[in-house]
Amino acid sequence: MKHHRWTEEELLIVRRDYQGTMRSAAAIAQYLSAMTGENITMYAVTGQVQKLGISFIRRKSWTTDEDERLSDLIGKYDPKKIARIMGRSVNSVVVRSKRLGCSRRARNGWFTKREVCEILGVDHRLAQAWIDAGKLKASWHHEARPQKKGGACWHVEEKDLRDFLRRYPTELVGRNVDLVTIVHILAGIKERP
Repeated sequence: MKHHRWTEEELLIVRRDYQGTMRSAAAIAQYLSAMTGENITMYAVTGQVQKLGISFIRRKSWTTDEDERLSDLIGKYDPKKIARIMGRSVNSVVVRSKRLGCSRRARNGWFTKREVCEILGVDHRLAQAWIDAGKLKASWHHEARPQKKGGACWHVEEKDLRDFLRRYPTELVGRNVDLVTIVHILAGIKERP
C-alpha cells in the first residue's frame, strides 16, 4: 500500500481546520481525499495532528453509570459488541474493564478453550485436536473464528465439557488437572472455588 506524501498545503489545511474532534478529522480526510484523488483516512489526519503537535484527541471520561454498565456487559458480550453498545472504542472497553478489575471470564455455563486447557491440564494443541476430531464440542464465540492473533475464542458449554469428561476419561493425564473443578463440573455444582 502506497503511503501518502503530505504537502505543506495539506498540512496547512490540517492546522487550520482541525478542531480536536474525530468529526473534524473525518471532514478533513474527506476534503483532502477529494482534493488529491487519494484515499486519505481520518486516522492519517489524526496521525499528522499528533506529529504536528496541534492537539491530542479529546478522550471521553468514564462515568460511574458507564462503569456499572460495563461491569454488567463484560461477561456477556465480546469487547467489540460492548464498544458498539456503549459508543466506545474496543481498546477503551478492554482497558477500562482491566482497570475496574472486571473479568471477561465472569460468566456462567461456558468456558474458553484456554480455560478448558487449564482445567484439564493439557496443551492447547491437544484441546484443539479434540475439538477438530469432534470429541469436545465447541463453537466460535461471537460468530468469529478464533485466530492466532486473538480477538475471538472457542466457546465450550459446561454440558459439553461434562460430556467429554464422561465419554473420554482416558484422554486425561493425571497430573496438572484441576481436580476440584472437574468434580464440580461432573457433579453439576455451580459454585466453584
